[in-house]
Parts: sequence; structure tokens; C-alpha cells
Amino acid sequence: MNVWITANILLNLITMINSILTILICLFVLILIVKFHRKSRSVPLLLAGHTCSTLLISAFMLASMATVSLFGYMGIPLEQHANTIWCRWRGFFIHGFLCALYDSYMLQAAYRLCRVVFYRRKHLHSFPLYSLLVPTESLFGVVSISPVLLRDDVIYLPNEYYCQTPFTNIPAITYIAIRLFVLPLLFIALVYVCLLRHVRRRNSSTTTITTMNNSNCRRTKQNTRDLIVIRRLLLMLGVLILLGLPSIIFLSILIITGYHIPVTYRIGWLSVSFSLVFLAYMLIQLTSPLRKTVRRIFRRDSPNRNRNNLSNEQQQPLTKI
Repeated sequence: MNVWITANILLNLITMINSILTILICLFVLILIVKFHRKSRSVPLLLAGHTCSTLLISAFMLASMATVSLFGYMGIPLEQHANTIWCRWRGFFIHGFLCALYDSYMLQAAYRLCRVVFYRRKHLHSFPLYSLLVPTESLFGVVSISPVLLRDDVIYLPNEYYCQTPFTNIPAITYIAIRLFVLPLLFIALVYVCLLRHVRRRNSSTTTITTMNNSNCRRTKQNTRDLIVIRRLLLMLGVLILLGLPSIIFLSILIITGYHIPVTYRIGWLSVSFSLVFLAYMLIQLTSPLRKTVRRIFRRDSPNRNRNNLSNEQQQPLTKI
């Protein structure tokens, strides 16, 4: 078997495993939200559920593409190994829902900006407002990437056994990169800078801790917690960009030398699959209600606590006697 075919089979298999792991984590998160927080009108939980849904759909689309490609490299013919409508729509949706995923982090950043800087204006970080913004943002994310479908930029790649915008289509790939990665990253970075300047300005206005009233103390602590979350959010997006670095390198090689490395698409989707797993895991860490629920479910000291409670119950009658 050709070494490139073997490499593609292996990379497809890892991508499929990562996608399935992401799907399982997202299903777990959604079950937590439905079971423990279904009556909550918390905006962070709403945004977490929205991000989790886009992660779930993106991972499902990626797993479908990896599976079809894996069968193709293994010599197992499928009906999807052709320029079918479903093949083209699947290639479009993987870009569309990844775009919605990045936009969901923009929405989270906007919420934290409104809660920290405009905390007096309750309507800017209210549950009804974000209940309207969440579906609007998802629809906008998918529609904004639709030119690649309308211009027939998503085509069947015979060597990959699925449909995608080819790297040789430089204008379409450039548009996808700017809309999918660059714009959300710039927006979130701008929000972070505004938050940082706001918190520094508020902290500099308070000379000593003793002169601050209780309201200012609570606001400063809240700002500090929000900044920690923003830093983690930037860390996630930074890792996602770094994991996409192999695709950028391969694209640069293609533009400069005209040589297309056979594993270009495989490495690109592999890095995305690792990113999805990381984002799904960090979603629990970044959402305080979910993190507390998971810790409550998987408390390590629960067996020891139960033993201590049992021993105390057994000793109580002796003490009374």
C-alpha cells in the first residue's frame, strides 16, 4: 500500500475518533444543562448551550467527512463518493457551522463586555436579549459563508473522496479564512483590550482597599473574574489558530512552489478535530454552573465523606449513652 494512502487512512481515523469524542462531550454538556439547569434563565448557560450545539454539529459534519474519506482510501465505494448534492452541502455546512462556532465566542465576549463595562444597563445583558441574539447569530454565521456555495466553490475532490473548497481556489479560501478566523479573533481581541483598560481605570481610581465601599469591592472582584474568563477564551482561540498553522504552511507551499502535499487536507482537518475536543472540554471549565455541577457529580471525596458520615452515625448512640 502507498505510504501516502496509509498516512491518509491513519489521519482520517484519528480525526474521526476526535470528532466522536467531541460529540460525546457535547452530549454530556447538553444533558447537564437539560437535567440540572433547564429552568435557569442564566445568560452564560444559554451561551454555553449555543456554543455546545455548534460544536456538536461541526464535530458531526467532520466525523461524516472523515468516515467517507476513510472508506474511500480503504477501497470501499459509497454513493457519496461523487459530486452529489449532499456532498456539496456537507462541505458547505462544515465551514458554515465552524463560522457559527467562532461567532458564538464573539457573542460571549460581547456579553462579558456589556456585563463589565455597561453593568448598569441591565437590558444589555438580559436573558431575553440573548435569546434573540443566539439564533440570529447562528443564521448570520451560516449565511455569511454561503457565497462559497453560490459560486460553486465547494466541489468534489476525487483524491479526498469528499466535497470541499480546494486550496487551489485562492480567492474562496482567503474569504473563508478572513470570515471564519480573522474577523472573530480581531473582535475578541478588541473586546479584551477594552475590558483591560476599563478594569485598570477603575482600579486606579481606588487608592486603598479601606476607602472602597462594598459595591466597589464587589465590582472589582467581578471584573477580575471576567478578565480571567476572557484570558482563557483568548487562549482557546489562540490554540485553535495555532492548530490551524499546518494548513497555512501547506497553503503557502502551494502558492510559492505550486506543489500540493497529499496530506494537506488531512492535516488541516486533524488540527480542527483536536481543536474541537479542546473547546468542548474548556466549555465546562469556562461556565461556572456547569463546572460546579460536574464537580458535584464527580466529587472525589464522596466515598470518604460517606464513610465519615456513617462512622459518626454509629458513634452518636455511644456518646449519648
